[in-house]
Amino acid sequence: MSEERMTPGTYFQQRIEQRSREIAKARNDPGYVAMWPEAVKEVLEKFPNLSHEERASLRGNVEEQVKLMCTRTRRDPHMFTPALQEVARILG
Repeated sequence: MSEERMTPGTYFQQRIEQRSREIAKARNDPGYVAMWPEAVKEVLEKFPNLSHEERASLRGNVEEQVKLMCTRTRRDPHMFTPALQEVARILG
């Protein structure tokens, strides 16, 4: 996808996929918790003027992806509570 057509959601997904690969390769399980707020910060750096609606959409996207990851990997969703709280604070 070209840079001009990159959306905040697409960029977020790209960052999460890259971080997931790096974390899996390093076998750094705590990294799975930390990657969500870090990726959100990167999105905000690249797209600093997100509207309230875009921020809310990004937050919902994060929450949904965390749920899917927990289902897929059988991780305890409660371990992601601090990360989700940090995402909420960042996007607040």
